Amino acid sequence: MEEEKTNEVPNTEQNGDDAETSVGLPLYNVTVQGAVKHGESVMFTLQVKKAGSDDTNIILREYEDFEWLHHNLINNNETNGIIIPPLPMKSLSDPKSAESISKKQLGDQTKVLKGDQFDLDCKTLHIYLLHMLKHPLFGKDQNLAQFLAEKEAPVRARLNKGLMTRLSSAIDNARKGSVKDVDEFYTKERQMSAEFNKCTKELLSNFNRLIVSQWRLSSSYRTVATDLTTCTADRDEELVKLNKILKLLSEGVEDEAASWELRSTQDETGLGCYFDVMSRYSESLKEMHYRRITDMNEFNSCEKALEKAKPAKKAAAEEAFNTAKGNYEKTTEQGKREIQSFKQMRLKYSEDALSAHAELQMKISQDFYTQLFHTRKALLEMQV
Repeated sequence: MEEEKTNEVPNTEQNGDDAETSVGLPLYNVTVQGAVKHGESVMFTLQVKKAGSDDTNIILREYEDFEWLHHNLINNNETNGIIIPPLPMKSLSDPKSAESISKKQLGDQTKVLKGDQFDLDCKTLHIYLLHMLKHPLFGKDQNLAQFLAEKEAPVRARLNKGLMTRLSSAIDNARKGSVKDVDEFYTKERQMSAEFNKCTKELLSNFNRLIVSQWRLSSSYRTVATDLTTCTADRDEELVKLNKILKLLSEGVEDEAASWELRSTQDETGLGCYFDVMSRYSESLKEMHYRRITDMNEFNSCEKALEKAKPAKKAAAEEAFNTAKGNYEKTTEQGKREIQSFKQMRLKYSEDALSAHAELQMKISQDFYTQLFHTRKALLEMQV
């Protein structure tokens, strides 16, 4: 049975200034066609077509190339007030690690081993690129154009991903999260952001547990199917008849196992992918609020410094105050536009993901119902 893949990602609606600056975007149309293991890394094949051109280029990129692109897009742009499209995590490409995780999730005796997640990786990276290309700030960045236009990947440097760096960032964000906001709109939005972050992570965790349960159920069906075909070994006339019945039952059980495996696979690349993207976006939303808090604190500090400044330092303090005030006001207004755009994107994305999930579940159920119906019919027609 062919698996249906839904790689469509809803457009992010833009309002106000964002609508004006996003005119003409995306500048490139990109499809992540597939991935193959290449030594210790995974190579992703991208089909790239510049807007308005019929020429198609095929380029190869590793996950580390995407990391380097993300690093440059963030560091070469003013991201205060911006909800940065999140980069998906790097998945395990080591067969032993994948086998170990499968056995941990499904049990040591499982007859089902989950393969690589390259289809899921391709889809999440496709979503990442699409959101970056359609973003009014990042969509026109030369680093993104270079990443997609040049045959060879840009030369990258080693990124600092140490434990101390992550710990320091977590502590700093926790401290900012406790700061009281002076803007009522942002007070409510920060509360919503914290709740959204909590709910999306819990939802993703529970959905992943559901998928694991489905894989375990499939494994159990496989075991039952095997037992049905091996429980009798004698060849007398009566047992031959019994073996025919058990063989048909085994085929029906195998079909049911295949049904749950297909559901699980489609759930991972469908609704599971959506939950994962939203969970990562919830982190980006929180980080946007943290960056605005930094500008707010700087503005407050400069305001106090101006009030206490002596005549000789009054001009410098006033200049610093005006700069901080401008940054804070710009970040606040930009953040409001980004929040509005994100809410619209989230609602459209939710509608599409849930609709696609429901339609796919119905199709899978109908297809396997037909197979089980034929098995039942064969059993009823069997002469015993």
